Amino acid sequence: YYILDERGRSVHLTDRGLEEMSPNDPNLFVVPDISEEFGKIEHDESLSPEDKVERKRTLEAEYASKSEKIHIIHKLLQAHSLYDKDVEYVVQDGQVLIVDEFTGRTMHGRRWSDGLHQAVEAKEGVTVRGETQTLATITIQNYFRMYDKLSGMTGTAETEEREFYEIYALEVSVIPTNEPIARRDDDDVIYKTRREKYKAIVDEIAEYNSIGQPVLVGTTTVEVSETMSRMLKRRGLKHEVLNAKHHQREAEIVSLAGQKGSITIATNMAGRGTDIKLGPGVTEIGNAPEAQGNPVDSIGGLAIIGTERHESRRIDRQLRGRAGRQGDPGQSRFFLSLEDNLMRLFASDRIARWMERTGAEEGEVITHPLVTRAIGNAQKRVELQNFQARKRLLEYDDVMNQQREVIYSLRLFALEGGEELKAEVLRMIDAALGHFAEGFAGEDPEEWDRKFIVADLLMRFLVSAPVIEDPEKVPDAEALEAAIKNAGREAFQAKLDSWDEFEKRYGAENLTERLLSNFMLQVLDEKWKDHLYDLDQLRNAIQYRAWGQKDPLIEYKREAFDLFEDLVNDIRQVFTERFFRLQVQGPAGAPPGRTVTGPAPHQQRPRPAAGQITESSDIDLLLPGVAKARSQLDRAVTSGPDGSGPIAPKPQKRSVPKVGRNDPCPCGSGKKYKKCHGGGR
Repeated sequence: YYILDERGRSVHLTDRGLEEMSPNDPNLFVVPDISEEFGKIEHDESLSPEDKVERKRTLEAEYASKSEKIHIIHKLLQAHSLYDKDVEYVVQDGQVLIVDEFTGRTMHGRRWSDGLHQAVEAKEGVTVRGETQTLATITIQNYFRMYDKLSGMTGTAETEEREFYEIYALEVSVIPTNEPIARRDDDDVIYKTRREKYKAIVDEIAEYNSIGQPVLVGTTTVEVSETMSRMLKRRGLKHEVLNAKHHQREAEIVSLAGQKGSITIATNMAGRGTDIKLGPGVTEIGNAPEAQGNPVDSIGGLAIIGTERHESRRIDRQLRGRAGRQGDPGQSRFFLSLEDNLMRLFASDRIARWMERTGAEEGEVITHPLVTRAIGNAQKRVELQNFQARKRLLEYDDVMNQQREVIYSLRLFALEGGEELKAEVLRMIDAALGHFAEGFAGEDPEEWDRKFIVADLLMRFLVSAPVIEDPEKVPDAEALEAAIKNAGREAFQAKLDSWDEFEKRYGAENLTERLLSNFMLQVLDEKWKDHLYDLDQLRNAIQYRAWGQKDPLIEYKREAFDLFEDLVNDIRQVFTERFFRLQVQGPAGAPPGRTVTGPAPHQQRPRPAAGQITESSDIDLLLPGVAKARSQLDRAVTSGPDGSGPIAPKPQKRSVPKVGRNDPCPCGSGKKYKKCHGGGR
């Protein structure tokens, strides 16, 4: 019914599976070729323009519905077949918590994307939560590369030397240990089945325990740790379990793991960065067993037993490194079976044939350096495969990283405020209006519907430019763009002037900057979030370009750039539209005539000198004694009684020229006007 790819972690329905899902409607899950169908609709002369639009809408809805159904079914099958409880995740307090395969710890607050987490929740019968939306994303590699200087220290860097150099341009230097390593690392032992392997491990633990040697049993999953625990209980062996389910006593368990006769079963939680101190009498030479159960004279110390090889040699080395601390004695051995994931997927065929040729019976074990090397080679292949996947991911993220820097620089303007924010806002308005003017640049000026241009500009941006109707003053496309931009600049300055008036009347400190900052952040975050979703969808679909002999990465770069251009234009246009529609009203109960709003387009005032633009930096509080900033913004957009646009204020007549808030106060104090008679703090 479906094809399972364990290496690629994917599931796909077969034709038989589709028929089984919908026996009465074989086309239920057949997704139409939307581009081909659109072409047929466009060339169908029997359809009117309205019919064509309606047909396209119906086709798009059908395409979206079928695609969503198939996607959900694939995710449910993936959760059922590839994601196992107590391996990739645990269920605690009615929630599905992801288990980090490298650390063995639960990842609170983290959820799988693209509907997979919901599928696992449905599988486990817990409350299915809504899909989360990515607001910001960055790969670990690009996060680290943001630092000017990068260095580090780890006991397992040597196996990842190539990746450190290719990704971070860092070389790996091996430093000798402080004391010579006295730990003995035995060859791996391999059994045919997991059952035989687990039985041999329990026997080995019992032998070590009989002479008082402490044992640390390293497991790859929570499930295996609990299986080993049940088997040891049946043998009457006292032990401790440390995994993502039993982590409350972590420090206590680790502190006792090196004491005489202790048995500790742990996932990777105790396999990395854990210092197990040996108790008294543990370092003495004892009578330790070998895998076959024949006791021989051997060093004491901590005994490490690995229940399975990890895909990464680095994790295995971390587990072995728990023994042999500062020259202490110790030993380690890994127990494997042909049913282990690593063996089954990457290394079992050759070893299985070898076991068949040697006539290995049930319960017999293979121990040979050649087998250990074969397993190591399998791990190298998996590491290379995973490295290539990470490198490919980084190449895709590099595209987004460039876009991220542009958007975050704009957010920085919004957060810092000041003159730079106002200048950036004015540039955005210029660009949006310039883009609007470009729509008429390809037409003959004599054929322009000038009244339509004026009305369209007024309807979209509430910017009035009646001069466009005069062919002598606006003879060509260049003059049209200049006229529209000039009108926008005048409207921008008039809006700032109206907000300055509001600040003075109601003591609303730094209102202008707060409004600009809030609006800029709202638009940026809203559009960037949608853009991240679009890029995710593009990445999921771009791999199919390889079928057309095209490099998916190059195609992704090209299309992602086009999407980013659309994003920038969309941000500018939406911000400009919202900015000119924003109006600020006085507090409830204010005397009549005390409402300050932005001027209507036909009553724009002359643009003041640049030096009169205000400057401030406080963006925490908006109005003392008035509603908070967000409630102000929610009630900000209002219309006139005829619905034509914002309510226009009565023109304010001045007996003396306006004094900018940053200009010297006319009283002669030497302070800025906003710090003296301008009503500032």
